[in-house]
Amino acid sequence: MYWRMTKHSLQKKTLFLLFSFVLEQKTQVYLFLFLSITIYLHFIFEKIKDTLYIMNNHSRLLKKHNAVQFKDDDYETPSKILNDLVQYLPEGIIYDPFYCNGAVVEEWEKLNRVCINEKKDAFSWKPDNFDMVVSNIPFSIKEKCVKLCIDFDKPFALLMPIDALGSKWIKKYFDKLQFIIPNGRYSFLKNGKMGKGSWFDTMWVCYKLNLPSNIIKL
Repeated sequence: MYWRMTKHSLQKKTLFLLFSFVLEQKTQVYLFLFLSITIYLHFIFEKIKDTLYIMNNHSRLLKKHNAVQFKDDDYETPSKILNDLVQYLPEGIIYDPFYCNGAVVEEWEKLNRVCINEKKDAFSWKPDNFDMVVSNIPFSIKEKCVKLCIDFDKPFALLMPIDALGSKWIKKYFDKLQFIIPNGRYSFLKNGKMGKGSWFDTMWVCYKLNLPSNIIKL
């Protein structure tokens, strides 16, 4: 009788230990799954946060839309960037068709150059007298901007993302164009202050500037 009771107690204890072991293993599995999901969600959250940061702080590409009158962001081209072009530009009056906040006029003045940059619709107005076009164009309408400036039939240098070279629309103009590739990524002015470096590469698309070669790497 005692043996049977002891045996029964031993079986109960064994079952209890086995159940505890299984429960512990399940707990560890659940804990592992919980930690894995937490890490994954944290990763997704960081990706979303980075994307929102780019949208809010690097809007040269993302804030452009099809509005033809003015740029709808407040980034301007500083004289440090414009200075890359000075040696390749002819003498005369510069026209920048795409208005932002007018600061580009002051930036050109730092380089002893005259620039016209009026708050007018670039596609329905132009000044009576200018000698060339230099502009940091709205990137969402690159083709339209290039066509506008070619129709002026004056020398121009238009800043745009370098990946425009892979666009289909540029092929029909390719034999007329030359390119200046900056030495690194540019930084732009925002509210009068220099921003961080751009997260995309750019180039100057040039026309009738008679550059010494079709592609110049600064």
